[in-house]
Amino acid sequence: MSDDISIKIEGLWKRYGLPVPALVERARKALGRGKTEDSSQWAIRELNLEVRRGETIGIVGRNGAGKSTLLKLLAGVTSPTRGRVEIHGRIFPMIELNAGLNKELTGRENVRLLAAVMGMTRGEIESKLPEIHEFTDLGIWFDKPVRMYSSGMLSRLGFGVAVNVESDVILIDETFAVGDLKFQNKSLARIKEMQQSGATVLLVSHGLETLQFVARRGILMEKGRIVAQGSTLDAINAYEKMVFRAEEENIRARSRITTEEANIYSARLCDEEWKTLSHVTSGVPFGIEVDLRLNRLLARPMFSIGIQNDAGILCKWNISLEDGLYDPGSCDRFLVRAWYPENYLMNGNYEIHFAVRDGASFETLERIAGLLSFPVVGAAGTKGLVAGACEWTLVTSGNCG
Repeated sequence: MSDDISIKIEGLWKRYGLPVPALVERARKALGRGKTEDSSQWAIRELNLEVRRGETIGIVGRNGAGKSTLLKLLAGVTSPTRGRVEIHGRIFPMIELNAGLNKELTGRENVRLLAAVMGMTRGEIESKLPEIHEFTDLGIWFDKPVRMYSSGMLSRLGFGVAVNVESDVILIDETFAVGDLKFQNKSLARIKEMQQSGATVLLVSHGLETLQFVARRGILMEKGRIVAQGSTLDAINAYEKMVFRAEEENIRARSRITTEEANIYSARLCDEEWKTLSHVTSGVPFGIEVDLRLNRLLARPMFSIGIQNDAGILCKWNISLEDGLYDPGSCDRFLVRAWYPENYLMNGNYEIHFAVRDGASFETLERIAGLLSFPVVGAAGTKGLVAGACEWTLVTSGNCG
């Protein structure tokens, strides 16, 4: 395997359950009853994949698509039925954060135990303990038996160990939802640090914004196969179309994905007094207002707005929770307002992609591609993607005579 390749999978198959015995098959054939339906289930089918060192891949797919099985095969938790898996470097699976924890030991003792299992020396473990203690935010609970922990505290302890052990390949399966928003953001930042240090990351999550933030490459799995891959946004779009059976194939065409739990009535461009605009002037602040209703109470409603140009390039993307909007939702109709005090959009045509999600579970309640279209005018030039002044200076050196 090339030194540039961290993971190589060739012709991978995985089956759960027992195949029909050959003797039973022959007996049915002799009796003229035809072939028996094989009761075994293929979780992975003819899967091939190469992942380069330092690459981060987000894996999406419906329940039962084979995502977790793939990570378990890579981690060595289960063995392939057919095919080959090669991994270069130390691997750390964040598949079951609570796995391996001894309920009678303290958090500190469990950290020593888990780190030792990962092959760390006593000196390495002791040097990492203060950092792990601080990262988990467990305070005095770090030295209490974990049988006294809540499920969230257990997950934070496991995640704290996982992200502080130096590994070449990291497997993450739905573990970003542990703790409060502050802890989740801290965990995301640590994963970013791992990426920058050259670690290879495979991430399975239903948190689509999280995937787009962390991963550069995405793959969509269905019935044990990779059915689409490309950028993370490509994989997410393909996944949402699959789940909600969207009829529009062009992402820039107006399409609606809904669970009937949110109603979006209208959207408009606004000036600083929230009066309607027909267009946006480059360099001038503007706002977007969406009139909607949530049909069930959300403790943590989350909204996202993407601004895409007519070439299909996502120029701006914001998530309300990341920008500091923590207000709980209500069942009444209300307005969502996003204000852009810095406007560097160039001349051209743009459209708005808008989504409403449950910030606790990342469940999509409503998503509209092409909610609003608008032109941007007034930029001095038309080159590039963004506007803005450029000041040039020529500094001479040497003999100019």
